[in-house]
Amino acid sequence: MNEVTIRGQVHKVDEVREYGANGFRKHEVVIKTGDDKWPNTIPVEFIKEGIEKSTALAVGQEVEIECRLNGREWEAKDGSTKFFVSVQGMAISYLDQGGAVDPRLVAEEQAGSPF
Repeated sequence: MNEVTIRGQVHKVDEVREYGANGFRKHEVVIKTGDDKWPNTIPVEFIKEGIEKSTALAVGQEVEIECRLNGREWEAKDGSTKFFVSVQGMAISYLDQGGAVDPRLVAEEQAGSPF
């Protein structure tokens, strides 16, 4: 498998979008890595069960996302070939300044749970 880990700050959280008659759903989140001089914004797609994990994300959160890189080849009508890469999010860890935080704790805080 082609797996990578992306660590950075949530820059944008798009809405969940549905495509086609079969109801394929996708949720895109953009993570900013690097510094302000050389920012690197990476769109990460969540599909299927991953959408449940990604909808709790909010702009400004520090996260670490385990991802799978997917590539595909596409041939245009004129015969030219193009290649595309997508980054599919698989797991999310919420970070504080010292490292990882249990994602269940963050979800409870966002829900306003007193426990």
